[in-house]
Amino acid sequence: MPIFQTIESKDNKLIKQVVKLAKDKNERLIQKQAIIYGEHLIVESLRYNKLDSIFLTEESLEKYTNIIENHEVKVYVVDEVILNKINILDSLIDAVGIINNNTENQINYNIDSLILENIQDPGNLGTILRGANASGIKQIILSPKSVDVYNPKVLRASQGIQFGLDIFCDIDLNDFIKQYQGNLLALTPSGNTSLYECNLLKTTGFIMGNEGNGISNELLNLIKDHIQIPMVGNTESLNLAMAATVAIFELSRQRIKSHG
Repeated sequence: MPIFQTIESKDNKLIKQVVKLAKDKNERLIQKQAIIYGEHLIVESLRYNKLDSIFLTEESLEKYTNIIENHEVKVYVVDEVILNKINILDSLIDAVGIINNNTENQINYNIDSLILENIQDPGNLGTILRGANASGIKQIILSPKSVDVYNPKVLRASQGIQFGLDIFCDIDLNDFIKQYQGNLLALTPSGNTSLYECNLLKTTGFIMGNEGNGISNELLNLIKDHIQIPMVGNTESLNLAMAATVAIFELSRQRIKSHG
C-alpha cells in the first residue's frame, strides 16, 4: 500500500535531489534512478514495477491514489510551487515520479540488437526505441557519449517504451562488436549494399551513428557490411530516426513474410 508524506518546503533535501536527477545524467547513473512526468509514464512504470515514489498536489491526490492503490509506492503531497520546481519540461503535468532503472539482465551477444553510437537528440532516441519495440528488437546498446535513455525528453518521446526493453548504456562498442555473434550491418549513406538486398532473417545487429557525423571510422573498420537505404528522390540522407525505422521495419517485414 502507498505511504503518504507531506513536503511543504521547496528547499527540502528530497526536492533538490529530484531536480538533480532530472538534470544530471551522472546522478541518474549513480543512483540508478530517473524522473518521469505525467499519468501515462506513471502507469507504464507501474506495469514494470519500477515506480519508487510519486509527487502529487492535493488536487491530483484522489486520481493517483486510485492508480497506485495496490502498489508499494511512497507518495509525497506538495503544492503547485514545488511541483513546478521539479518539472523541468515545457509542459503542464499533474504528477512527478521517481523510478528505479537498474536491470539485472546481461548483454546477449546472439539476439537482434540496435547498436547506437553517440546519438545526441532525445527525440531521435525516443522514436528509435518505439520503433525497435514495435518491430520486435528488444536489446539496445548505447555508447558512452549517447544521450541518456532516461533523459526526461527521451522518456517523453518514447512514452516509456524503454521500460520493456533491455537497454545497456555506456558500453564500449568496439568490445561489443568483437563479441557479437550475429550479422553486423552498418547503416550509412555511403554503404555499398542496399538494405533491401540483405537477408535479415538471421540474427542482426544494426549499427547507427551520430546525427551529424554518422558512424566513426573506428567502428566502420570493424564491420564488413556497410548498407544504405536506396532513395529515388533528391534527398541526400534521411533523419536518423527515420532511417532507423525503415531498417528495423524491413527486418520485421522479412520475418513476418517468412512465417507466411
